[in-house]
Amino acid sequence: MIEIGYIGSQELQTSEANKEIIPSKPDDWTHGYKLYKFSFMNESDCTVVINDKYTIFLKANQGLSIDKGDEPIVSFKIKEGGIKYNFIGAF
Repeated sequence: MIEIGYIGSQELQTSEANKEIIPSKPDDWTHGYKLYKFSFMNESDCTVVINDKYTIFLKANQGLSIDKGDEPIVSFKIKEGGIKYNFIGAF
């Protein structure tokens, strides 16, 4: 069964250092989320790790967006704690 939809922040969130921000998969799914569209906004300077292999510095309010032509997001972590952020993704 193919699931489609959106996930994202219900409110402004505060990061915990190196904690995954993509939610765990629903119990009845075989695989986790694979986000083909993703948008992230950070209020402070931070460093993010995408898919456990790309480390990128983002200036305050720079944010990041990916679209269908980019590698899907399966993991997204903020290295620093205390960063205010929100995100939305399409799967």
